[in-house]
Amino acid sequence: MSVDSTASLFMMLGQTAEKTVAKIDHVVPKETLTLSDEIDLALLAPDSVRKAVDASLAYKLFFVFEDYLREMIVDVLSKEGTVANWFDLVPGDVQKEVRDMEAKEEVKSWMSLGSRDKSALMTLPQLLKTIDERWKEGFDDLIRDKGLIQEARLLVHLRNTICHMSTIPEEELARIKQTMRDWFRVVAP
Repeated sequence: MSVDSTASLFMMLGQTAEKTVAKIDHVVPKETLTLSDEIDLALLAPDSVRKAVDASLAYKLFFVFEDYLREMIVDVLSKEGTVANWFDLVPGDVQKEVRDMEAKEEVKSWMSLGSRDKSALMTLPQLLKTIDERWKEGFDDLIRDKGLIQEARLLVHLRNTICHMSTIPEEELARIKQTMRDWFRVVAP
């Protein structure tokens, strides 16, 4: 066996061992999660930090997807030109829910969230409902297939699972990625 082959085999075995050890309960993960210079939660709660790292990819995907939908809704409904404010075209029940959320946020004004646009208060189901109910006001030309809305609705439970601090299996992460690929392939090629 050549030196290069031996080195490659050694590297491959090392990577396999590292992945195996990382899955063992109570082994401190590579990633840190610090509260301060002195406190690293990876040392105090390695299992929880490992789960948080696993969940973070799905969370980031949902963050980008929802932000994209918000921007799309504001852009499409702002171009409609029939009303002074895009929010006036949002379904009435969604408007009420968002106004209720604004009132709750007003009570929490001591938190440094600052002022947020109404679109930032809309949930994934509300975003999808707005697109669905205002389909003929520009979304039909942009998205072209209502099936994408239904596909995205299937993700709501996974989104809630992640946002309520639970992990999801790789199979469901693959579903999220596939749905997002479908959306971005059609809407933003």
